Amino acid sequence: MATLPFHFSRIEDMKQIPDFYAQMLESQRRAAEQRVETRAALLTELCALGVTSIEVQYEGYGDSGNVEDVVVSPDTITLTEELRRRVEDFGWDFGYALNPGFENNEGGYGELTWALEADKIDVSHSNRYIETNTTEHEGL
Repeated sequence: MATLPFHFSRIEDMKQIPDFYAQMLESQRRAAEQRVETRAALLTELCALGVTSIEVQYEGYGDSGNVEDVVVSPDTITLTEELRRRVEDFGWDFGYALNPGFENNEGGYGELTWALEADKIDVSHSNRYIETNTTEHEGL
């Protein structure tokens, strides 16, 4: 009896594929719920401090990435270290949810702008890539 590629030699192995897919979808659903909860909590805390907008600048390449900067408006307000970290994490998670995997290879970068009074988030994202243009001349 010939074996199937990728170790799918048993029916039980093949059944694991839908289970994995279901687990992945459930994980994505939970992450989306967490972003909604985090957004609501941050909105309340930041508005209470008088913050009107937040900009989170992120970048990733070569299989890693991080938040480069957080800009608070008005600039007279300073976030605590803990609150700033939570804003960074939220900005990264939100941008990543829209552009998963951007930190791979040549990477990408972006900016999340959150207008708190309207609770409106805009994300501008750019992916980097290498383009190759090959020409060949034979038998000239």
